[in-house]
Amino acid sequence: MPKNKKLFKSFFYLLILILLSLILYFEDFNQNNIQESKVKFSELPGWSSTNILASLQSFEQSCKYVMNEQFLEENKLLEVKIKTDAYIKFCKSLPTVTTNSKLKKLIEDNFYARYLPSKKTLFTGYIELEIKGRLEKSITEAPNAVPIFKKPPNILSVNLEKFGEEYKAKKITGMIINNDFIPVPSRKIIENEHLFKDHILAYIDDPALAYFLHIQGSGVITLKSGEKLSVGYAGDNGKNYYSIGKELIEEGIIKKEDMSMQAILVWMRNNKLAALELMQKNKRFIFFKERNNLEPPKGSSGTSVTAMHSAAVDNNFIPYHLPLWIQVDDFYNDRPDKRLTNIFISQDTGSAIKGLTRMDLFLGKGINAEEIAGRLSSNGKIWTLVPK
Repeated sequence: MPKNKKLFKSFFYLLILILLSLILYFEDFNQNNIQESKVKFSELPGWSSTNILASLQSFEQSCKYVMNEQFLEENKLLEVKIKTDAYIKFCKSLPTVTTNSKLKKLIEDNFYARYLPSKKTLFTGYIELEIKGRLEKSITEAPNAVPIFKKPPNILSVNLEKFGEEYKAKKITGMIINNDFIPVPSRKIIENEHLFKDHILAYIDDPALAYFLHIQGSGVITLKSGEKLSVGYAGDNGKNYYSIGKELIEEGIIKKEDMSMQAILVWMRNNKLAALELMQKNKRFIFFKERNNLEPPKGSSGTSVTAMHSAAVDNNFIPYHLPLWIQVDDFYNDRPDKRLTNIFISQDTGSAIKGLTRMDLFLGKGINAEEIAGRLSSNGKIWTLVPK
């Protein structure tokens, strides 16, 4: 018996040593992997040649949150803790920046670059759509006009994380009717049964463009009087997004290489009944609110978004307000070098943006922005700029 006890004791200590060795090995492995993913700023493609001074506006927006301690120190990027001290120091010095070189030097002093390796990096673009519409329906002037809606006050989104750790990053959207909390109907039911007609915000002359207003989330409506009505995202019905573009490719209606917002619009206008059926396969429905004509759209982070410097990210992986250096391989189509390299800040999200290296870039408004965003679906590379 004593021999057995001695043997058991020796085996126990040996097991402890093996476990400790494994822990130290994996800790060292993780540290090495993090270290290997760090790169010098001089190694970032386009860092030395790109003028990033216009990103000041985007940084200023995020700094309002960072300085107010709304950028939590608990935020992590993979296993790397995001520190706020260096970011706060950066924000305090930002008002002194007047040149491109000074901004780059300030970034280099307070952040380090980490490459996010992935075979599935995908960039798309979104815009502030410019469309024609009206406040009252007119059968004679715009017989096909469709309404967009304000969010009814009885529709609520509940953050389930407040009810327990097991519900982390989960929320549910529903509406209160007769003291009961029930799901919000789908797009098809809302449209076909003419629901929420007491909450109409405006009418959009072109049904196809009205659908894309739901996709983009914000827009500027030119009214008959010439006045502008700016609208932004106010909420949704909690349903999953369904890509009509993907179905059009799978059905062979539009070739993958020809796919763009513009190509979808042409098909929708030439196939109105089929287009309505296809649009209603996307159960997700967006509600809007009026916003100041002089202000840009708001992102999910609470900041105003800046054209060519704000990105929608998957917030389950990337914290809001984190600067990102990106390379989009196929951005321009009017120059020999099609690549875009620049700094974007994670200030928004979207229902179709899923994964660490899936990003939607805010491109602003206007014909040029619409053309680029309409066809943008490009691979590329991403580096996070992490506060030191």
